[in-house]
Amino acid sequence: MALYEPEARFVKLTGEILVGRDAIRKVLGGLVEAKTQFHSRVVRAMVVGEIAQLYTDFEGTREDDSGKTVPVHSRAIEVLRRQPDGSWKLIMGDPNGRE
Repeated sequence: MALYEPEARFVKLTGEILVGRDAIRKVLGGLVEAKTQFHSRVVRAMVVGEIAQLYTDFEGTREDDSGKTVPVHSRAIEVLRRQPDGSWKLIMGDPNGRE
């Protein structure tokens, strides 16, 4: 959760926008419970001052409700802000923003 600013936004597949780390933690916890494994690749990045927009492709697997391993993919749009220490934190993530 340290990758996210405290009031970050996250867009669920349903279109619902979650606000804050606690709400995002629940979604990401579901990925952990499903034993999701991702490989990510940033395919494009644009930086304007202290803001960066990333187009990221995720490929991997997860377990479905029956325990079977199934493929997953995501074509995300992510927005980050540079922090005072020079690091970057997510302020908005839409895992399916390019679907």
